[in-house]
Amino acid sequence: MMLDYTPVLAMQISCATGIFPKILTERLRLRRFEPKDDAGLHACIGDANLVRYWDFSACKNIQETRSWVRVLAKTATPEESVAWAVAEKDTDNCIGMVNYHHREPLNRRLEIGYILRYEWHGQGLMSEAVQAVMSHCIGKLNTRRIAAVIHPDNVPSIRLVTRLGFSFEGGPLRDYWRVGNNYMSPMLYSFIAN
Repeated sequence: MMLDYTPVLAMQISCATGIFPKILTERLRLRRFEPKDDAGLHACIGDANLVRYWDFSACKNIQETRSWVRVLAKTATPEESVAWAVAEKDTDNCIGMVNYHHREPLNRRLEIGYILRYEWHGQGLMSEAVQAVMSHCIGKLNTRRIAAVIHPDNVPSIRLVTRLGFSFEGGPLRDYWRVGNNYMSPMLYSFIAN
């Protein structure tokens, strides 16, 4: 599958000079996290059902999520990782997050992650956000390989990456994630840019 660069309508990108990469799509604004995003992010990472397939436990309260918002607002090291608040384009309200992490520039690879509030599921918004981040990573960071590590029971996430051209590579990766005292064994999917 050829990656469609058209969803990215506008970008401000200058990672070398420290400007955070802002991405606009048809319906979304991907931007740096701000203090006002705590409630929107908490609706995602404070929901045990939404993070049940993630490699950490749900935030217990809004204060814990506020700490994450502060960390994510400062985490913009394009060499390693960037986390974007996924915001509605019209209202700028935070409805989720998309990121890349574990970047290895020498090997031209990285991993992506994403989460979206339940009330926004089923509208193609996460596809739009992930595709825009993929376009950024391929076009601006010279990434060739994008990986997604997904729990085998997370069927919506598997459908999303498959629609975007990812292929199943293998798994389960036995005891790959530790959450509390338990381990999870996710699957590996990847996208190879031409």
